[in-house]
Amino acid sequence: MRYLFFLGFVWGMLPVIAQGNSARQQYIDKYAKLAMKNMVEYKIPASITLAQGCLESGNGNSELARKSNNHFGIKCHSSWTGKRTYHDDDKKQECFRVYDDVYDSYADHSKFLQKPRYAKCFELKITDYKSWAKELKKAGYATNPKYPDLLIKIIEENELWRYDEQVMKHGLPKGEDMVVEKPDYQPSAAGSFELGVIDMHGSFAVRKSENDIKFIEAKGGESVEQLARTLEMGPWQIKRYNNVSKTHTFQAGDVVYLQPKRNKAKEEFHVVQPGETLESISQEYGIKQRSILRKNRLPKDATLQPGTKLWLRKRKPAQP
Repeated sequence: MRYLFFLGFVWGMLPVIAQGNSARQQYIDKYAKLAMKNMVEYKIPASITLAQGCLESGNGNSELARKSNNHFGIKCHSSWTGKRTYHDDDKKQECFRVYDDVYDSYADHSKFLQKPRYAKCFELKITDYKSWAKELKKAGYATNPKYPDLLIKIIEENELWRYDEQVMKHGLPKGEDMVVEKPDYQPSAAGSFELGVIDMHGSFAVRKSENDIKFIEAKGGESVEQLARTLEMGPWQIKRYNNVSKTHTFQAGDVVYLQPKRNKAKEEFHVVQPGETLESISQEYGIKQRSILRKNRLPKDATLQPGTKLWLRKRKPAQP
């Protein structure tokens, strides 16, 4: 009797399971192209984005996804100035972001992951979805200890890794094949995958320096506080990473580092030019000022003279 009851239970559950699988496949079919587009623009594996969307929106069926176009459960935080909605989550009536369409939800999610706390993700191989899933959890994206396993399971059961391979090998599909939900979207002209630029949703282009450090170029007139707000960073990070004061104002074209500088540069040497300072050379090569001083056996109050040869990778040999 127990066996027959069990068979009847399983048979009764099959339509529900099939419906769930169907909903997930529909979700993947609908948003795969958008995830691939974001992979090119933001350097996040399409498989990870899709798996997170499936998991966090209930395949697009959660109330937050249906009524607010929020597919990743992103909360308001202090920087959000758009529409809001309130739901019980970790606390009662927490604030969540509301988007005009799903396109904006995907773009905002990708921008959200550009925060310095997730920087180690972007040091991983972009096709290594397992390491990405684990690093997201380690960086504090989710509190569920099984979060990486849940993402990996969705990716492998639905072969979402194929979308990563598609982008890496062939770039984005062109023409009508790349039309996505937002009406005014224009397909990327990139025919292949490029690692150079991340478009932060109309804000700043985040690039990587030759010394492998994320940076932006200031538009001119931004204060430390303004940039910190826009980039969702702490003012202390902008100050420390760029050796500037709290009252500093950036000029158009200034390099603004979003990560700590390195202890050595890619270049072996630099010859000081008229008008150059320790600060300007540090910014140019993405090397810490104290490292330049130490490598060249210079005191803290050293004034650089034009024509001086600076060592940037190894320490200058001691004079006999």
